[in-house]
Amino acid sequence: MLAEHLDVMRRSIKQLFAELSESKEKLEEHSRTLEQQVELRTKELAKSIDELKALGEISQVVNSTLDLETVLTRIVRHAVQLSKTDAGTIYEYVEKKKVFVPWINYGASAEFIVALRESKLRVGDRTVIGQAALKRAPDQVADLAGIPDYPLPHTQQAGYRALLALPLLRENRLVGGLIVRRKVPGEFPASVVDMLQTFAEQSVIAIHNARLFREIEEKGHELEILNKHKSEFLANMSHELRTPLNAILGYTELILDNIYGDVSKKIREVLERLEKNGRHLLSLINDVLDLSKIEAGRLSLSLNDYSLREVIYTVIASVEALAAEKKLDLKVSVPKDLANGRGDEQRIAQVLLNLLGNAIKFTEAGKIMVEAEAVENAFLVSVADTGPGLADADQQKIFEEFHQVDGSSTRQKGGTGLGLSICKKIVEMHGGRIWVESTLGKGSTFRFSLPIRVERQVD
Repeated sequence: MLAEHLDVMRRSIKQLFAELSESKEKLEEHSRTLEQQVELRTKELAKSIDELKALGEISQVVNSTLDLETVLTRIVRHAVQLSKTDAGTIYEYVEKKKVFVPWINYGASAEFIVALRESKLRVGDRTVIGQAALKRAPDQVADLAGIPDYPLPHTQQAGYRALLALPLLRENRLVGGLIVRRKVPGEFPASVVDMLQTFAEQSVIAIHNARLFREIEEKGHELEILNKHKSEFLANMSHELRTPLNAILGYTELILDNIYGDVSKKIREVLERLEKNGRHLLSLINDVLDLSKIEAGRLSLSLNDYSLREVIYTVIASVEALAAEKKLDLKVSVPKDLANGRGDEQRIAQVLLNLLGNAIKFTEAGKIMVEAEAVENAFLVSVADTGPGLADADQQKIFEEFHQVDGSSTRQKGGTGLGLSICKKIVEMHGGRIWVESTLGKGSTFRFSLPIRVERQVD
């Protein structure tokens, strides 16, 4: 009885050990499977990280440089490395000749590159790039050994067996192609095709950006030439217009001075109006001439010592009559001991005359105040009026060429809209700046600052 009981216990223990052994084997197998899965997943993650790093680098290069060769070289290098192939080429599609031209090569021998350049690849031919371009989709050859009559025999001679090509498309327009070559036969997996598709898209963006920049550069150069011709034309025309106009004004003055005999009151009034309008026209022509000289780089400052105080009072004397006609109170505040400066006295007077002329023109009642002082190493000059003032938007624009403040009351005053633009350029050529402070309906104050001693012109 005891023996039977011991026998049952031995069998139970043996079975238990067998089950434990089987469980251990299953656990070990499961562990190995899990390790393999982890290893595989780790490799996949590492590959994904490499791809993301490459894409990040390419995106950064695409967005940071317009050197197309640098960008495309990076792209084709990453394409070859990440697809585990041996060589790659980016082709440019030349629309006029309807052919693909090798642009950037990576991993290929010099002899193979020469053979590529001699090949005439076209859309729809039996090459992998020709078929990809025709289908507007990726195309591949798993083993060239199975295609003995492949159109490019030098490809097999160089040892390449598998090819993958992707068209470079911009809004379905063909701009080129990307191809990778491998010396080991076999089909390219979908993951590799998808990855290279992304690289192809980045190539298209880079090519498009470079072409746009090249077009902008060309247009910019054309505009620069046209602008130069325009400035030269305006300068020549202004000079040609000014010469006969000066003669007309000269003879008008002589007639008014009775050099050619007495002039009746009626004719005198007509001649006075003629002289007034002629001088206005001469002023407009001078503005255009000055601006065209500045734009053509032909205006230069004549730097000499000058007295800003004398300049201000000379300009005041020339506009006093205009202010008196409108019954405007013209005030001046300039220190008697204001230091002498160095600059272009005539051009500085032109700036001040323009500012005072505008103040008188646009102010219907009240006063105009001119002030000047020395602040550190600069003169600060201001012209304040009690005119209509300027809106904030107009304050940003009035120093632009040909800009005039909108409004019928302003338009009636006339002018080319060049005066303040010329003032700005003259002040800046002295190394200074000009600005306006104004409130709509409460007048304006134009200020400009100039270095007291200007030793050289600022270009």
